[in-house]
Amino acid sequence: MNIKKSLFAMLIITVSFLIMNCSTPKENKTLAESEIPPGHAKIVGEITKIEPVTSSKLKDPCSMAPCIAHVKVSSALYGAAFPSFKKDEIIRIKFLYTLEKTNKELFPDMKEEYPGLEVGQEFTALVAYIESIDETTPKYNVYGYDAD
Repeated sequence: MNIKKSLFAMLIITVSFLIMNCSTPKENKTLAESEIPPGHAKIVGEITKIEPVTSSKLKDPCSMAPCIAHVKVSSALYGAAFPSFKKDEIIRIKFLYTLEKTNKELFPDMKEEYPGLEVGQEFTALVAYIESIDETTPKYNVYGYDAD
């Protein structure tokens, strides 16, 4: 009788464990996306303003296309050592591949393609926090993004 009770208890524990730890592929993707590296945050944001080109450095993509935008952050998942945002906070972000559609003139060897972003457009991106004492430089950088 004790063996039956033990087997039944093990079966219940195993089934409970499987139910709690199994997920659909979509759920697995969401869990993997929430593993944010230190010093980064995954945000959903909306472009509220695009600053004009101010760089004059030769061969700098930001001298040929706008790179800095003001972004209203609607949600964020944080990695370690990343300062949190207030809901709907507007931050300045530097888009290292510019806010224009990627092209061979700006990035001759680039394989990734980004469609460009405009005021009012929502996007998702992994944002890096850059500590700096220069208040004119954005504290946040974005390499790539997904436009919604």
